[in-house]
Amino acid sequence: MQNWLRITLLLCLFGLLREIRPSEPFVTEFLLGEWRNITEEQLNRDIYPVGTYSYLSQLVVVFLFTDFLRFKPVIILSGLSGIAVYAVLLWTRSLQWIQVSQYLYGVYMATEVAYLTYIYAKVDADKYPLVSSYTRIAALAGRFLSGMSAQLLTHYDVMNYRDLNYITFAAQVLATFWAIWLPPVRYGIYFHRRTSVTNDLKVDFSVPSDKTCIKPIQQEQRTIRQQLVEASSLIARHARLAYSRPKVLAWSALYAVALALFVQTQTYMQLLWKQIQENSKHTVAYNGFVEAAQTLLGAGGAFLASTLSQSTLPAPVAAMQSLALFLGTYWQNIYVSYAGYIVMGTLFQYNITLASSKIASQMIDESCFGLIFGINTLIGTGLQSLLTLILIQKLELSIFIQYFVISGLLLVLAIIWLLGDIINKCKWQHTFAIS
Repeated sequence: MQNWLRITLLLCLFGLLREIRPSEPFVTEFLLGEWRNITEEQLNRDIYPVGTYSYLSQLVVVFLFTDFLRFKPVIILSGLSGIAVYAVLLWTRSLQWIQVSQYLYGVYMATEVAYLTYIYAKVDADKYPLVSSYTRIAALAGRFLSGMSAQLLTHYDVMNYRDLNYITFAAQVLATFWAIWLPPVRYGIYFHRRTSVTNDLKVDFSVPSDKTCIKPIQQEQRTIRQQLVEASSLIARHARLAYSRPKVLAWSALYAVALALFVQTQTYMQLLWKQIQENSKHTVAYNGFVEAAQTLLGAGGAFLASTLSQSTLPAPVAAMQSLALFLGTYWQNIYVSYAGYIVMGTLFQYNITLASSKIASQMIDESCFGLIFGINTLIGTGLQSLLTLILIQKLELSIFIQYFVISGLLLVLAIIWLLGDIINKCKWQHTFAIS
């Protein structure tokens, strides 16, 4: 077996195990169940926001430490933090400990960047499309299995909502154990580089290749301070080079906003379903099937975006997301809400994949690829934190009003993108007419 394929399969198994979390489709049902004495309002305002803020606060630090520690230690930390999250959920009961679990969950999600970027440091650039697909498929497969198993185990009374956490806990232990056997990474993208960035400030930034602005240097001769200076210089250079392109800037804005709105929707959706079920006296929850369907159709949406990226605009897709979320909230029928969430998630995967491919097509320097998506994810997480702060903790809106607001913001996104596209086409036609 070729070395790159062996490494990819090792990493994919870690990703599959990490994503086997059957407790997640019913986490709200579990936290509001008989095992604890907390209210929906506490869960909405005092618990879930902790995870959002924790994720945001650690994302930048984890991104830099991932490269500095050369990926593998952070992948192991990801597994250990997953073990800690579900250990706390299983064997503690107080509100304070649940908030601790949410803080640890922020660590767990932030360290996912190591899994997503490790493979790019281990294989040649010509294998990037293949390994990206394999690691993505492994994660989606884990989520699909989680949703299906959670639904079947609870529906047939094999396990209750608390027992599902034992499977998740075991999967995190296995993932951590497997991560230990991953091959180490000798060189990073910004730290521990094979080459060193020169201090020549007169470098022509219009030239994207590092080969014009680096010189060989022995790794052991460089101190941590030198590496910090060089990494900061290279990060600033790559960011300036990428965001100076208008298309990168526009698609990055779409990426960040779409990510923020979907994650906000996903985080609190189970609370909305809980309210709808209580109002309609519907006692059977199908959250597992819904998450499995959303994962499967989302993968189809991502594939569709990769094949139709030249002909389809994101504005109508965002408008359809807005309509699906609005109807799923307004109708107050659990099946309509399930359908609305599935449609929104599928279309989110379409738009986010479309934005990713457009950004990647503008990246001449391969080193910029991970950095720009890291920055965009950070901005998206910051926007989601802002939504949490305003909608939930400042305005204290009801769960239904929160989703009406998100639906409206998706419509605003669609209108802004449509107007921008019209203006861009008018400029192009004007330029063409003059020439």
